[in-house]
Amino acid sequence: MRINAWIPKVLSALRSGGAHFVDMFPPYRRVEGQLRDKGTDPHGEYNLLIEDQIVLIDWLTYETLIVGEPLRILMTRTNRAIKIDRVSP
Repeated sequence: MRINAWIPKVLSALRSGGAHFVDMFPPYRRVEGQLRDKGTDPHGEYNLLIEDQIVLIDWLTYETLIVGEPLRILMTRTNRAIKIDRVSP
């Protein structure tokens, strides 16, 4: 196989890896509000709808949280949840 066929694949991998690397560092965003809905997208990722923000989470958190709970979430630039707190009234 020619080297020209590999160059786009290598550049794509570097761009993707670089985006994930930058996403790990602050500034982080905060959202606070009621859990309006939860669901999955076509790619199989689990999502929460907090007020008007969609937040990506893991399957265990998806199974644990209940619609209607007040939450405080710390998330990355790409809306991946880092920390989820239940807010007591």
